[in-house]
Formats: sequence, C-alpha cells, structure tokens
Amino acid sequence: MRQSTGQSFDVIVVGAGIGGLSAAALLAREGRKVLVVEHHDRPGGCMTSWVRKPRDRNRVARRFVFDAGVQDISGLGEGAPLDRLLTLLGEREALHWLPVHHRHVVDGVAIDMPRDWAGLERLLCTRFPEEATGIGAFLGEIRLIHHDLYAGMQAARCRPITQLPPAEQMQWQRRFPHAANAAGRSYGEFLRRHLRDPILLGIFSLLAEYVTDDPARTSLTDMVPLFGYYIDGGFYPAGGAQKLPDLLCRVIARHGGEIRLKTGVTRFTLGEGRITGVELASGAMVHAPVVISNADIAASHGALLGAYDLPPRYRQRLRQLQRGPSAILLNLGLDMVPDMPARVFVKQGDLVFGLSNPSVLDPSLAPPGHASLCLLHLLPEAEAGPWFGLAPAQYEEAKDAHARRLIEAASNVMPGLNRHIVHCEVATPPTFRHYIRSENGSIYGAARGQWSPAVRSPVPGLFLAGAGTATGPGVEAAVLSGLHAAHAVMDG
Repeated sequence: MRQSTGQSFDVIVVGAGIGGLSAAALLAREGRKVLVVEHHDRPGGCMTSWVRKPRDRNRVARRFVFDAGVQDISGLGEGAPLDRLLTLLGEREALHWLPVHHRHVVDGVAIDMPRDWAGLERLLCTRFPEEATGIGAFLGEIRLIHHDLYAGMQAARCRPITQLPPAEQMQWQRRFPHAANAAGRSYGEFLRRHLRDPILLGIFSLLAEYVTDDPARTSLTDMVPLFGYYIDGGFYPAGGAQKLPDLLCRVIARHGGEIRLKTGVTRFTLGEGRITGVELASGAMVHAPVVISNADIAASHGALLGAYDLPPRYRQRLRQLQRGPSAILLNLGLDMVPDMPARVFVKQGDLVFGLSNPSVLDPSLAPPGHASLCLLHLLPEAEAGPWFGLAPAQYEEAKDAHARRLIEAASNVMPGLNRHIVHCEVATPPTFRHYIRSENGSIYGAARGQWSPAVRSPVPGLFLAGAGTATGPGVEAAVLSGLHAAHAVMDG
C-alpha cells in the first residue's frame, strides 16, 4: 500500500531547473501553494555552482568556485524574459550583474566583439571592408527581427503566440511582421545570403553554441535572440551562477512555497484521466491538481507518466524527437588570471569550444592571483551515446584524452595554459545524466530544427518547462518557458 504524506498543494514542480523555479516563484507569489521537488542537493539544473578546495604543495587549501557551464546570461534587457521575471517578483535589483565581453577566435583570427550594436557594425565593417554592405544589411535585418520578437513578446504578455485567440494571432503578425516572417527561416541560408568571408561566417556561426552543436539546424527565431548579447548585453551574477536559482528559491519560500532537495519522483499519479499529484522515491504520495515537469522531456512522457494514452500524433512526435548535444566540460583552477575576456568562442578547424573566464569579472571566485576557468565542448547525440557503454578503465582513458585535447587546443589561445593548472575536473555525458537526469546527458533538451512540445501538455493538469520545450535551451529561454507555464496554469 502506498504511503500518503497527507499533504496537498496547488502546484507541484518536478525539477528545480531555471524553468521550473521561474514558474514556481511566479505561482507562489500569486498565492498558489507550491511544492518544488529536486533529486540533486542544490537547485538550478545546469545553472549550479560548487566549491572545491584543492591543497597546494604546502597543504594549504585554495578555494575555487566552479559553475556547471552557465556563465553568460541574456534576457536582462528591459522587458526581456529574465528582466520581466525579476520585475514581476520584485527582485530586479536583488543580484549584482557583471557585464560579459566576448572574443571570437576563428582559425587564429581573434576579434573582440563590442557590447553595443553600432560599435559592432563599425568594427566589423572596418575589419572586413569588402563585406561592409553585406554586414550592414545582415545586422540591420537582425535588429528589426530582434525588436519585433521582444516587442511582440511583451504584447503577448509573455504567453506563446500560438495560444492567443486566432484574431489576436493575426493582429500580432500584422503588428510584428519581421518576427512573423522570420519563423521557420534557416539562419544559415540567411547568413550566407549576406556574407561570404569564412571568418565572418565563423564568427556568426559560433553564436549557435548557446543552443546547438550544429548551426545548420538553427532558424532565425533560434538565433536572433542570441544577438541580444550585442544589443542589451550578456551578464554574469556576482558570486557565481548559483545566485539566480538560490534567489528564486528564497522567493518561493517567502511566499509560503516549499523546496525539497535530494527528493526524487518515481511517477506522476493520475485519476479519471488527469494529474492528481506525484509519487516520491520514498513511496510517499503528494497530491496536487497541477504538476509542472521540469524533468527531461522523455522522462516526463515515459517513466514518470506511465501508460497514459497520449494522442497518437503527439506520441509519434515524441518518439521521433532527436536529442540535443551533451558536452565535455572542464573546470580548471589556475595559479594565474588569464588576460582575456570573460567569454571566448574558439573554432580551430573542426573543433569548436567555449572558454569562460569569470574570474576576470569576479575575483571572489578564486584565491588572489588565481582563476576559475571553464572549457565547454559540445558533443552531438551520436557521440554522446557511446560514453554510456564504456568500462571504468575505458571511461577514465576517454575522459583524460578529451581533457588533454581541449587543454592543448585552449593553449593556442592561452599559451602555457597547462603550466598553470592547479586543479582539474572533467564532466562527461554520464556526469550530466547523473546530475540533471537527462537522456544521453543532453544539456540543451531537444535538437534544434524540429518540433518540440509546448508547455501545455495533452494530459489535463500536466505542464512542461525547461530546455526541452518549444522555447528551447539557454537561461533566457528556460525562464520564458517558466513564464509560459505559470501563465498557462493561471489562465486555467
């Protein structure tokens, strides 16, 4: 017989990723009785931080703060999703946001990208004068689409356009024609229509690393928000990525919500064809008429949902869904602070990776004269899968080989890097699967260029949030999914 906690909530959120926490904070502030359950020992999903204290030769511990890969956050422009969330919660000034500067290194050519739009266009036209006309046309159209997307988002009150009444959808398309016309268009084709220079193509393809390992799969709608890094800027929360999920948890608790960490969920419970709550890994049953799943999309519709009779078309689409990339993540403690911006994108032939150097912004992340450095290399689903079949010795060998390859490649950008490493830890697809419970260790949910589910599922009472939904990956997009889910719950 199943154990009941005797507890009932208005909403249960499964998974304390940024999407789930955003929805939970909004609903708690609106007076809903909210429970968030998370199997990990801290909230945040891919936006977590942790401390390591390696000892030096004299056995003195040195404190480094490392992040799970999120070190550059968009969506803080006025009215953009993260700004809107923090404003609705009354927390717009709660965190100190540090501006992140970008450097793009394409086959040895390094370009420091201005954070202002006019400066970006001037710089690129100066560096590539033969492409000036194409650069102006490309950036001009991107800016128009960007304006329409965000103005349209505010006009829709951060609700999905497809969920507006038909008459309002048609009015929206007339008001925001640049955003409407961008839907479904290939970013790669748009890019090549304006530009020819391989370095320029590389620069504007590297941005896709925020959402995919394969730029050819991206649409204009996927990519245009990423240009917000050069319109409104990208930012890093002082103290580490953990600061944002911790803030959202404080908001939830302040409004009477509850967060249970180290608490797994075995399944969703149903009655008369609708959600009635969840069963915890302990066997306890917790009741609610609404569940928001920030779990992996496959788990949300598979092991957690069980044999529910989903609509055939929806089930077929789920079966055909391709996973997004996993990654190799290196977190390095250095005995020096690299002289480079906080965010560097690197393309060396076929190898593409990102370097994050948040210590140049926030010295508190490492001891004086030291730095916390992150290297992230995306792995397509086909390359992530084999990691799960390796024997322990093979796994360690593969992990070391990938780490050496990335450090060697990064040394072309930071000469002598390997001489300054005092701590190194490596995350692989099995690491991500363990901590964020995603199939094949996917960190970006579903692959781009295909159908993804909306936040309102076909199961009455079940809503979705996170990177696997139609809003896509990234902190800004995850926050938007949380806004969509919260509004869908409140709209009934």
